[in-house]
Amino acid sequence: MSTSPDRSVPISDLTDRIADTLNEICASMEKLQGLIAPLLLEAASREPSHLHELQDLDNVCQKLGNMADFVAALALLLPDDWRLDPSLASRVLTMADLSSKLGLATQAARDHAPGDFELF
Repeated sequence: MSTSPDRSVPISDLTDRIADTLNEICASMEKLQGLIAPLLLEAASREPSHLHELQDLDNVCQKLGNMADFVAALALLLPDDWRLDPSLASRVLTMADLSSKLGLATQAARDHAPGDFELF
């Protein structure tokens, strides 16, 4: 009888990782917002609807930050003995670094060179 290794982690650890990832995404969005805000403000002088697009981007960033805070607060409430194995769920993530961070990827997966990407 073969037994597979226990890859379960406390759910609170996983929710902390999710919160950290959401905070990282929010920080990236804030940088992006800083880069494109001048362009949108210039465009808004010709077409006022572009100002709403800048506000929408800010709203997305605020929501990401709020969700990160919410998930981090949930992590504090979860019992330490609640565990799960996130490796199967992490397989739906197409970005290797994200999958590794959230799913406890194997060493072979971490060593694998990244695959597809898009240039634009």
